[in-house]
Amino acid sequence: MVATAGAGFSLALSCDLLVAAQNSIFLMAYSNVGLSPDGGASWSLLHNLPRATALQLMWLGERIDAMRLQALGVVNQISQPGDALADALALAARLNERAPNVMASIKELANDAPLASLHTQLAAERDHFVRNLRHANAGEGITAFLEKRPPRFR
Repeated sequence: MVATAGAGFSLALSCDLLVAAQNSIFLMAYSNVGLSPDGGASWSLLHNLPRATALQLMWLGERIDAMRLQALGVVNQISQPGDALADALALAARLNERAPNVMASIKELANDAPLASLHTQLAAERDHFVRNLRHANAGEGITAFLEKRPPRFR
């Protein structure tokens, strides 16, 4: 079993994608020792989990397993015990094959979307699309698609 507790759980929650071993458990143990959460845990939990679940984890310091966190949408991928690091590195390698300018645009759009109106979000998408269309990586991506080869983004 792999345990991620307190600040380690806070750090995991700050990740954009989370790979966890099937036998992993996570806990906010702060209240168990008379402390309140830190490291952004309260913000991350309340933005990623139903309120009642987030409060239960913080108030009671109970364990939650990786499978439940995956069902709740926090964990992206479950790995066999001992394979989580290799699987996370493989996922990172897949992300690294993408155009970095597009990845930055997607993250910015995703960060802004929850508080934006549809009109504002559509305008932001348009602006990012045009900016990325003018980037050299768009030309490389389209050319690679037409030539039926993997793109070489910079």
